[in-house]
Amino acid sequence: MTLTHATAALSELAAAVSCEVVYPDHPDYDLLRRVWNADIDRLPAAIVRCRDAQDVSDALRWCVGNEVPVTVRGGGHNLAGTAVADGAVLIDTALLDGIAFDLGAGTATVGAGCRWGDVDRAAQPYDLAVPAGVVSHTGVAGLTLGGGFGYLARMHGATVDHVVEIEVVVADGRILTANADENPDLFWALKGAGHNFGIATRFTFRTVPLPGLATVRQALFPASDRAAIMRHFREWGLDAPANIGTYLRLLRAPEYWSQIPAEHRGRPILSLATVFYGDPADEPAATAGMFALGAPIYESLRTMPHVTLQHATDDEFRYGISHYWKHLFLQDFSDAAIDTVIEMSDAYTGRALNSSAHIAHQVMCPFEIIAGRRTPRDSSNDSTAGVGAPFGANIGADWEYPGEKAPLVAWAKRFDEALAPYKAGTYINFTSVAGDEAVARAVYGAKYERLVAVKRAYDPANVFSRGLVDLSPTAGELG
Repeated sequence: MTLTHATAALSELAAAVSCEVVYPDHPDYDLLRRVWNADIDRLPAAIVRCRDAQDVSDALRWCVGNEVPVTVRGGGHNLAGTAVADGAVLIDTALLDGIAFDLGAGTATVGAGCRWGDVDRAAQPYDLAVPAGVVSHTGVAGLTLGGGFGYLARMHGATVDHVVEIEVVVADGRILTANADENPDLFWALKGAGHNFGIATRFTFRTVPLPGLATVRQALFPASDRAAIMRHFREWGLDAPANIGTYLRLLRAPEYWSQIPAEHRGRPILSLATVFYGDPADEPAATAGMFALGAPIYESLRTMPHVTLQHATDDEFRYGISHYWKHLFLQDFSDAAIDTVIEMSDAYTGRALNSSAHIAHQVMCPFEIIAGRRTPRDSSNDSTAGVGAPFGANIGADWEYPGEKAPLVAWAKRFDEALAPYKAGTYINFTSVAGDEAVARAVYGAKYERLVAVKRAYDPANVFSRGLVDLSPTAGELG
């Protein structure tokens, strides 16, 4: 059946499922089709508001049977906007929002429609947490399926390190359980490349004890101190205790920042921050070494509960802003790379789009680098690529108006190309463009062939063709 014929038959979809189907003439259509990245503006043929895995299965079976393309949205937060496509049926799992805790087993079972703020708030009364990202309105499903890392990563590892089980609807409509014993190959693939293999409807995570208070120390430094501080950061940040995260950003200070001396407003600066978990009285001695160089032009210190920290960047990464990012993992942050970062950050043509409140180290910026740990993370039990590298860096182009897009995207691509000699992978959740076979091979490396084999077993017709990389069975031949 052609897409034209399939679209004409879409009125039959509502009769094939027991949940609500939203068509373009519905008053909520525009709200429900929107995703986080405002640059994505696509028109699905229909939106299926699934309430459980059976609704997902029914909708998927109908679409496959009628040759109608599908997309899947949990939180709708990925940069590339793969959750929505023109003329496709959007299978929306937002209503799968249940959360339950098994305190004896130390697990949390979370619906695929939840966002991480939902999990944080539900877990807090039990003094528990699940390691996740740094923005509370990020979807649980998308972040987990791509690996997941945030403030707790240095202490507890990636989000996928805590996944016990995933309920998933595969291409033929079967509702499967994927864990270490059932469908273990699918379980492995879902943990890192999971956007390509099915529709996750429920996750079970191992919980960790809720960390103590988080103390965030930030200092802003003038442009003249940037190179020296970045060289210091590359050593100190990796060797810091696991309860300290170190974040470094290059940006141009907004003209209206009255908290810094006038001569630095509108000029390049460096933002350095540490996030310390533990007794606030122990923080000054623990982090002093990182701030030993240079003379800050601004300093701040805030102590807050972990759940508050998890919400601290929500306004900065709010809905309604357009984004094009390039992410790279680095095994080393060499002097040559530092010089390139300074040069390209200074060439940024965008405007400051920071949040209304200057919160901790978070301000929209051209470049951010986060220190991981020297000890490599064991990724043999999952399909992640690069998660746990010594450094993770992000090149960010962010804008509000369409006319600002072209030069910013071009700048981000030039920046990425300039850092190519130092790049050791990318974080798939920060990919702005869905890739192809070459991208997939580059991202997943030695894991690529195994991923293609799993794809052939569970999705031979490539129903889920809008993953962030191309893992289709016809993309390449198994070696």
